[in-house]
Amino acid sequence: MLHCDFRSARIMALVAIVAAMFAFNAPAFAAGAGEEDVPSTSIVPAEGPSGGEPVNSPASATSPSATTPSGAVGAKPKHHASSRNTIREPEIEPAQARLKVLEAAPAYSAPAKSSRHLEQLEPGKFVEVTGSTHYYLQVKLKSGETGYVDPSAVELVKPTDKVFVLTHDAGVLDKPNRWGKKLAEVHQGKNVHVVGVSLDYMRIRMKNGLEGYVPMTALE
Repeated sequence: MLHCDFRSARIMALVAIVAAMFAFNAPAFAAGAGEEDVPSTSIVPAEGPSGGEPVNSPASATSPSATTPSGAVGAKPKHHASSRNTIREPEIEPAQARLKVLEAAPAYSAPAKSSRHLEQLEPGKFVEVTGSTHYYLQVKLKSGETGYVDPSAVELVKPTDKVFVLTHDAGVLDKPNRWGKKLAEVHQGKNVHVVGVSLDYMRIRMKNGLEGYVPMTALE
């Protein structure tokens, strides 16, 4: 009888222990059961305001339309233009002449009317020509500066009346510099009628009445 009571008490104690353990773990089981309705991870596309590429995505970082600060990932290096301005020097055909000024005209700092005025030339004075550009004469001013004047402001052609024999074939140009348009051609051994001298060129008149310029080197 005593042995049966002891066995019954032991069974009751084990049942009490199991019940206590079940009660302790019940909230955890309940929580686990509730979480089964929601996925353990949730991936939601992070789109920008317009529904385009996600903000801060690699595509948006490398996209041409993306705005990224200098030095940020995906930013393209900026190439800064040199602050040093390159000034193109005008092409000059050397010449030596002392020409009379026919009308008041400015001497420019460059062969362009938009350039700075260095000096005003006075009619009746003389100016030292040191070269020729496409449209202007290069001159040396009294101040020692180099200037550029309009050829129409000076006596560009000094009249003469002589006949020369050509020693070289030459093109006849419409103005006394190498940028002149070719009007005709004269050949070695032919006589040419020289009607003027202009810088390093001779102004000739052909039999058909056409006038133009040939270099002096063709008459040597």
